[in-house]
Amino acid sequence: MKELVKDADVFVQGYRPGSTARYGLGLQNLLEMAGKTGKGIVYVEENCYGPDGSFHDRPGWQQVADAASGCAYVTGRSLGHEDGTCVLPALPAPDMMTGLVGAIGAMMAIRDRARNGGSYHVFSSLLAAAAFPLQPEIGLYSPGVVQKCNERFEWDAVNPALFVLELLDVVLRGWKRVFPEYFAADSPWITTLTGPWGNFQLLEPVLRLADSSASP
Repeated sequence: MKELVKDADVFVQGYRPGSTARYGLGLQNLLEMAGKTGKGIVYVEENCYGPDGSFHDRPGWQQVADAASGCAYVTGRSLGHEDGTCVLPALPAPDMMTGLVGAIGAMMAIRDRARNGGSYHVFSSLLAAAAFPLQPEIGLYSPGVVQKCNERFEWDAVNPALFVLELLDVVLRGWKRVFPEYFAADSPWITTLTGPWGNFQLLEPVLRLADSSASP
């Protein structure tokens, strides 16, 4: 691994802060390696709780971040639970946002390295991604909008025992009842992906690479 890292431009790791240092792959380790080669490196860290704070060294994944940020509580309230019952959001948005922030940060760091030289440290956390939609700058839908949405899609009953994929299935069934044409075999919004586990129906990609063979 260390031999591979010597020639790397970007190093991405998703362990708890300090965990990779035990194997000689921590931030300071790679900065020292980069200093010896005269080539800066972009060190990207992605974890649950961020780089500091009382929980920063604890493990966690998206569902933990949903609970710790308050997203699960807000979702439970939107589904009619008034007693504090929490329900996980159906879409793994924090997972995707954390990876997206890390990728954008890495690209910005590569740009700055090309202009100014040096090494760069990028940090992205699940908790920050989960809490971001709750900020006043974005805000929640009004109770009236939430009620209208619930009445229109007639979601099946949900509870804290359901996992993300089970919750997503509830959402998809609600969408299919209201927008059946979007899920038809000839729908321009749906594509079939064939893989080692069988065929999966997915939403068509919003963007594609110019090389169709390299684009999913």
